Amino acid sequence: MKAILVFIDGTICDTRKRHHLIGTPDFYEGERVLEDQAIQGSVTCLNELSQRYEIVYIAARPESAYLHTEGWLKNKGYPKGDLYLSDHHEGRLALIKEMNGKYDFIAGIGDRWDDNELHYELGCLSIILKEYEGKWETVTDRIDRYQRRRKIEASRTRLEGKIEGLARVCPLLLSKYGEQLWEAYLGSVLELAESSRVTRRAEDLASFAKYNLDPSDLRDAAKWDGILREEDWENNPVYGLQEFELVEASQYRYAHKVTYCYYAELWRKHGRPDIGYQIHCHTDIAWWNHPAWNPEVVFEQPKTLMQGDDFCLFIQSLPSKE
Repeated sequence: MKAILVFIDGTICDTRKRHHLIGTPDFYEGERVLEDQAIQGSVTCLNELSQRYEIVYIAARPESAYLHTEGWLKNKGYPKGDLYLSDHHEGRLALIKEMNGKYDFIAGIGDRWDDNELHYELGCLSIILKEYEGKWETVTDRIDRYQRRRKIEASRTRLEGKIEGLARVCPLLLSKYGEQLWEAYLGSVLELAESSRVTRRAEDLASFAKYNLDPSDLRDAAKWDGILREEDWENNPVYGLQEFELVEASQYRYAHKVTYCYYAELWRKHGRPDIGYQIHCHTDIAWWNHPAWNPEVVFEQPKTLMQGDDFCLFIQSLPSKE
């Protein structure tokens, strides 16, 4: 699980009521610390983020304030998370180096320039909010957009390497085996799809039920496809690599376009979209025709970008019902 580093003082904790005690032992006295107010929106936001990320706290406080700080976090309703304290910047930098091998940070949230330095050391997104007045309602979206960009960049890099390798090897295989290569490849994909059908059917039907959707109604199938594409984007291998457009969604017919495809762009760059079609498009039939969630559904793919069309067209229908 990826992690988020959260600075406490000024970012989630309003310490201003005891600022008159700065420099005295009473500044970190237990009862006074526990009276600090949580900054508006921070508790709700961090609890939401904790459903997807590990929360790690850091504060500019002496280690002697650990128990009181931990108690304050608990009393205010913040999610559980490891807590690190150091009352000087060099000490916090040392803690960051210690954390680097322990957590996989996606973002850091603070309110000062030296918090930004900590985030730089971690190599993560740095979110600097206004001290005591941070707009926590914007934080989740900022992290989400950052992670989506990283996902797309990583997916594009992996795909570029994969297709570059295939563009070198496949012409050699074709020269040796001819069109039998694609017959064997399609057969293998169909066999793989069939061998996993029972498992996929159970998973797909459970997913339809989760969203209160009916797999016998292709209007619901269209909704389900869209939900999975967006909500499960972290596990979607084509997220950000294709652009989709809904064409039709009726009870017995569902159609959508792929108006942009990075796969097709790369294969055209290598001058072999014909190979790309056989690997990525022709095999769609294994998953879209008579799908596990409704074997009565029939699939058509009359247009593909790989074959020079302006878009790919995916059509699923229930001809027996029409």
